[in-house]
Amino acid sequence: MRQNKRSCRAKARQVKKLAEIRAALVAAGCDTTSKQAAVFGLRRSTTYALLHLDKRAGPTAKVIKRILSSPDLPYHVRRKFEEYVEEKIVGLYGHSDARTRAFHAEFQSAKNYVSNVR
Repeated sequence: MRQNKRSCRAKARQVKKLAEIRAALVAAGCDTTSKQAAVFGLRRSTTYALLHLDKRAGPTAKVIKRILSSPDLPYHVRRKFEEYVEEKIVGLYGHSDARTRAFHAEFQSAKNYVSNVR
């Protein structure tokens, strides 16, 4: 029971961060899924699922790397994604230790590439 409450809080924290990302996109003028997808460099269906389907585990490292490599990504949205990555790496979103380590390892391999794109 205790683990279940903890995982619910972690999932709520993740949903809140994704809502912050949506709000940053809207504030930057990306108020439709088509505009958001163009800024992310993703398909509309992937963008919609990432920002609106709260039951999922959140974006994968592969998707985040693609988003962060987009030259059209507004600064505030980029910062929200960087916060998301940092929080996911320290385990704030309730994923297992193995899943968190795998995310961290996959993301670390691209960290230099992503920072060079900016």
